[in-house]
Amino acid sequence: MDPQVMDPHKYPEVTFSDFWVKKYKTCFDHINTSGDGFLKRGDFQEHAKKMIALGCLSGERAEKIQQLRLHSWEVISHGQDKVTFDEFLASMKDGINGSFREPGVQDKHSLSWFECIDSDGDGIISQAEHEAFFECIGIDKSLSPAVFEKIDTNHDHKISREEFCQAFMDFTFGEDPTSPYKDFFGPVDTS
Repeated sequence: MDPQVMDPHKYPEVTFSDFWVKKYKTCFDHINTSGDGFLKRGDFQEHAKKMIALGCLSGERAEKIQQLRLHSWEVISHGQDKVTFDEFLASMKDGINGSFREPGVQDKHSLSWFECIDSDGDGIISQAEHEAFFECIGIDKSLSPAVFEKIDTNHDHKISREEFCQAFMDFTFGEDPTSPYKDFFGPVDTS
């Protein structure tokens, strides 16, 4: 990965603009599979279950997906049984201008998502895998091609680790409402 592009310090400190908060509300809503307004361990287990089923995974690969999703829950929950949007947002704010910018942290986090989506483990995300990802987190998979095209910056019809991590980083640290990566976790409700 190009360190000039992948360095979170290349992004200014996040001011937590209204647009940034709306991006994370979109993310929260898609993680909240039960729709009850709380993130719970079960939401992350449900994501893993869907990813495993849609990717026809078993054995080591299925176990890794489960571990990655449950690790995300542990990071977000801070030992709580459930997390409100305000608590999720506070957790994100704590990390965005702090620990998320430490060397390797953002790469590790974005690569864990990449590994979940790359269901066949071939090192790239295909259009079908991206559609399955959208379906897993409750986004209409018909919206996937447009987002896929924006992430696939070299237009080779696959998303590399580098392309994915750049888009993920821009979603995480960017506050530009015109960014091509703003819809990384689905269309942002800007109303």
